Amino acid sequence: MDSPQHSLPSRVVFGVLVLVSYVAIAGTVQQLYPFSVFDMYAHPATSASRIAVRDAAGVVSEVSAWTDWQCDGPIALAVAPDHDERSPYSIPYRDREAQEWLSAHRGAGAQAVAIVRHIWWLQPQPGQAEIEDRVLLHCKARRP
Repeated sequence: MDSPQHSLPSRVVFGVLVLVSYVAIAGTVQQLYPFSVFDMYAHPATSASRIAVRDAAGVVSEVSAWTDWQCDGPIALAVAPDHDERSPYSIPYRDREAQEWLSAHRGAGAQAVAIVRHIWWLQPQPGQAEIEDRVLLHCKARRP
């Protein structure tokens, strides 16, 4: 049986070895589950965005709050090009989820809406952001 003097240092050494091993593996494989280099924290955020719906009154809501989608073009939001030189940060799997929702809930909606990339341009001053909506697609939908 280990004496109390030896068990704490051996636990610390084991913990350090696990941490060093994780960092080495994550640095090698980058983004392969369950390893990550957590690059989202490597740079200060300048923007955030997500795919949303803007109705005729200008109210922005989640794509999943609407159904019976009838759009004027192909639903390819996850690969939609940016409209100007500033490229906002987005989360690809969230964009895919929005695209999949639209494709899975087609119908004959009657209310005119726009699918937008809702962007928050973050400012250096805390609590301030410039908000921009980039129209990606014009559709008709129904709010259940």
